[in-house]
Amino acid sequence: MKSVILIIVISIFSLGQAKAQGYKKDSLQFKIITQIKYKQSKVESISLKKVLCDYCTEIQTEQLGLEALRLAALEQDDPRNKMKKGIKILSIYIRLSKIDFSAIK
Repeated sequence: MKSVILIIVISIFSLGQAKAQGYKKDSLQFKIITQIKYKQSKVESISLKKVLCDYCTEIQTEQLGLEALRLAALEQDDPRNKMKKGIKILSIYIRLSKIDFSAIK
């Protein structure tokens, strides 16, 4: 699951090629909370609850939130997430290299 998110993030932000270094040394991980509201087994709404980042600028927070909403929309039909009625909270993790993160403006 995390490798799929990494591929999507690289292609969406046009961040270039991944380096061969270990991800822990040169990357940042962000946790974003989203909410999918179901009614009669259909999606009624997808909303952003929170972007957990202490050092992000407003623009970086907005871009991470938009990407998380897009990823939540991709996850809405997953049988593990689908509900007949109610609210499903998704925690989405996005990992970016420090250089690529600073390029988001």
